[in-house]
Amino acid sequence: MENNNNHRENGRVIGGLILVAVGAALLLQRMDFPIPDWLFTWPMILILVGVYTGFKHNFQNASWIILMAIGGFFLFDKIFMSVSLEPYFWPIFIIFIGIVFILRPRRSKWWDQNRQQFRNDWKDKWQYKGTNDSPEDYVADSNDYFRINSVFSGVKRTVLSKTFKGGSISCVFGGAEIDLTQADISGNVVIRIEAVFGGAKILVPANWVVQNEIDGVFHGVEDKRNTMTAAAMNPEKVLVLRGSAVFGGIEIRSY
Repeated sequence: MENNNNHRENGRVIGGLILVAVGAALLLQRMDFPIPDWLFTWPMILILVGVYTGFKHNFQNASWIILMAIGGFFLFDKIFMSVSLEPYFWPIFIIFIGIVFILRPRRSKWWDQNRQQFRNDWKDKWQYKGTNDSPEDYVADSNDYFRINSVFSGVKRTVLSKTFKGGSISCVFGGAEIDLTQADISGNVVIRIEAVFGGAKILVPANWVVQNEIDGVFHGVEDKRNTMTAAAMNPEKVLVLRGSAVFGGIEIRSY
């Protein structure tokens, strides 16, 4: 808990410093100081949000790198008008994403120890809903923790664990749909979400409390649950959504 508070404090301080720097730059520009125009363009916004996100999450995810890389790529064209990199954006971006996946930190020891069992669960269990879905669409997961990477793809997962401990979702130009309606939790459980040009849909039991701690730029977190169930929510079952979204969205629903 103390570590999370330190990250929030760092994010607050960095966010304040960024706002002070932006305000000072605007003030100097109004006073006819030679402030370059590219400082006030949308790529610069992505870079600043990347800096803020990195400090807030102690640089433990890849979203800040992606934000700054995209911002820096398009900022190059703003600074050097005679050179245009825009036609090369997609090839370079795909290569960059590949490098990020190669260099990202190793999975936790827990994941290494349970990876084979996790794969066996995938093979032995499946569940689907609706007439348009097939067993391949939904994969049932009885593990206490899940990890999802969706790059230019869609992933659907049904969690069955009655002692669910949390998970992580990474979506880059992709989507993830997580069904937690058959799972159970005790206390606070954290799902970390990093969405870049992607999104996630999370189905939760009606009596869970959902705490939104997602930040980002051009993003949205929409709770579409029935407000009539608010009085019946159990304060001992809290799902915390933590992370960042860039040009992405997160949707929360209940049945």
